[in-house]
Amino acid sequence: MTIFERWRERLAYTAMSVVVAWHTLAIVVAPAPEDSAAVTSVRRLLDPYLTLFYLDDKWDFFAPAVDRGTQFRYVIEDASGDRHAFVPQQEINWFHPIYRRIGYWYDALVESPDTFSDFIVAALCRKHAALHPVSITLIGIQEQDFSPADQLNGKHPLDPDIAAVSTLKVAPCAVK
Repeated sequence: MTIFERWRERLAYTAMSVVVAWHTLAIVVAPAPEDSAAVTSVRRLLDPYLTLFYLDDKWDFFAPAVDRGTQFRYVIEDASGDRHAFVPQQEINWFHPIYRRIGYWYDALVESPDTFSDFIVAALCRKHAALHPVSITLIGIQEQDFSPADQLNGKHPLDPDIAAVSTLKVAPCAVK
């Protein structure tokens, strides 16, 4: 083994060790509470890496408080007055890698419809052009209290009689 090969091998092991140490530091610091200046400064350094690989978890990652569910739905009214209801998250297989990200997008829409609704309406009008849509109603559903008795009665947490249903926006489709 030549001296070049030994140095190359040492450099490779050093590089791998640095990557493992960096990743270990990132997953240990990511969920730490930001009470101290040391954690805050290390988090500032690690934030791009944590964001890139979706490792940016909070402290409750270890014992989370389960949030109530939200769901985005929309209703298209076509030129003949018929209404067609859609639940976009049911159109995607939940094993698909983008399923969670799309769920986050819909959650963001439900939480702040004024920011995202115009873009979503335009995209949905284009997607369903074959239906000749006249208007689209964006609907947000927020899960409320759901008891074991409700489950035994065959209900679902996002059923309209249990969940809070709110109309986010009713918007016309642009006619081309």
